Amino acid sequence: MIKKFAVLLFAFVLFSCEDNTQINDCFTGVNLNEVLNTRLPGYQTLTINGTSKTYSINGRSIFIIRNNASNFIAFDLECPDRSCNTPLDISNLPTVTCSCHNKSYNYLEGGRLIGEEGCGMLMYTVNLIGNDAIQIRN
Repeated sequence: MIKKFAVLLFAFVLFSCEDNTQINDCFTGVNLNEVLNTRLPGYQTLTINGTSKTYSINGRSIFIIRNNASNFIAFDLECPDRSCNTPLDISNLPTVTCSCHNKSYNYLEGGRLIGEEGCGMLMYTVNLIGNDAIQIRN
């Protein structure tokens, strides 16, 4: 009896655990996990603090900003509505705009839509790996 109770209790605890990872439902099916070698000429800009550049990674246009030695911000340039073939406009940062839908997003606030409810931008996590690489993933 006690064994059955212990097994049931263990199963309950195991299956009631919750993952608090924020998921952007508008980008289901978009998975990225890449390591970029910053010694390669195409990625050397990532070694300079205060720089930003758009990179094509696994067929996705990703804008990466290196704020300082250990802080990066990266986001996808695909419109969150996913029905627009024009990349998001980054000419007025920190505001990012979809020219198809005339919607604005703020990458400093996690890519959320400004002024209304809806899908936010696809933001990526960027980790420094040693001195020669960064990992970008969602």
